[in-house]
Amino acid sequence: MSFSQLEKMTLRISHFLTFLAICLFSSCDKGVQVEAEGPKTTFESIQGTILSQNCSVSGCHNSTSHSGGLDLESSATYSNLVNAEPTNTFAQTAKFARVRPFKPDSSFLFLKIDGTQGPDFGNRMPSNSTSGLPANYREFIRQWIQAGAPREGEVADARLIRDPIVSNDTFTPPSPPQQGLQLQVRPFAIDPLSEREIFVYNKSMNADSLYVSRIEVKMRPGSHHFILYSYNATGLREGEIRDLTTTNGEIFRAGRQLFAGSQTPAFDYQLPSNVVLRMNPFQGFDYNSHYVNTGTAIKTGEVYVNLHTVPRNDSTKVAVPIFDNYVLLSLARGQRTTVQYTWTKSFARNVFMLSSHTHKKGESFKIYGVGGVNNGNLLYENFDWDHPPLKTFSPPLRFEAGEGYRIEVTYNNNTDRDLHFGITSEDEMCIVVGYYYN
Repeated sequence: MSFSQLEKMTLRISHFLTFLAICLFSSCDKGVQVEAEGPKTTFESIQGTILSQNCSVSGCHNSTSHSGGLDLESSATYSNLVNAEPTNTFAQTAKFARVRPFKPDSSFLFLKIDGTQGPDFGNRMPSNSTSGLPANYREFIRQWIQAGAPREGEVADARLIRDPIVSNDTFTPPSPPQQGLQLQVRPFAIDPLSEREIFVYNKSMNADSLYVSRIEVKMRPGSHHFILYSYNATGLREGEIRDLTTTNGEIFRAGRQLFAGSQTPAFDYQLPSNVVLRMNPFQGFDYNSHYVNTGTAIKTGEVYVNLHTVPRNDSTKVAVPIFDNYVLLSLARGQRTTVQYTWTKSFARNVFMLSSHTHKKGESFKIYGVGGVNNGNLLYENFDWDHPPLKTFSPPLRFEAGEGYRIEVTYNNNTDRDLHFGITSEDEMCIVVGYYYN
């Protein structure tokens, strides 16, 4: 099947899932009153659903009390927020606006509701709540600011406030590392009976090179995978969610290289002693998160990544990621198929970790050495597509120039359609992942 045929087929599946979800919702309890027509703009949604219910109340930010000199009642909210100077002296010194279009991290309102401001900036908003606004409400406001904080138009993902209970689990973010960085894919919504794969681009704030010795990933349940790509991009707005589709070419962007990833909701990998991943100053990262929602209610995706760092000395080895894809999959319907392929390299290397990735039709994944001391040896074996093991080699596997490995992967396509490499969980993949150093 050609890629164009695959794209058409994937779109048909997506349309069917959307239709099925609509049918399911329309058959709900007829006693539930559904509002026929909601707010027309993102700002109206913020005013009516978030601010009016939580902030512009007695004793806080209404027209009578206007705490902090801020009135958030509907007639005055927009002009009192966008490009308006806060009364807090520390926020003024930092040259924040209450809402700075395109810049959530320079918007005092967002810092107050997100809970990331220091003690000099006052209490978290809303002050009558111990836990603050729900994560999905905070993300909705962040997306509005990131898009320029317009008064008109729909610029944020309305699914984040469509259902008052978006979070699908009791999720506790990990504490930031004592030394290193914490990265985050902020909450995003996944519609019922569907899947959603997104990319978010951000740059790190380190002015000097950092050396990562441990990678810790924690995600809300329902994740299919998470990949952290190193990627220095131009023309991408930081923090903006970009949905992967069968036609936008996101998966084929040149220059994106694997840095780390996880196929389980909780992942913690310690690199071998004296081996690190190097992170360049102001490193660009493309976060790739893929969630599958098999339920009939909106769910939330969210990812935290802790990159634990150590000082580097003269003997430290710098790790290089392995991300070898076999994309020429052709799996006939109703049959088992075994795929074999060999990768060799023109340089010597020391492989210290191997793992694999397939989708749910993968039954076994084997890696054999090719050439040299590893020739014919079974180096890696996996029979669980959903939780592939990470195999660490100590001492590392030594491959000389011209040597490599061969995969032998068996799939059981028990469906009534042929399967090929593709981006959805109903397609298939065949990937070797790992790390080496020279």
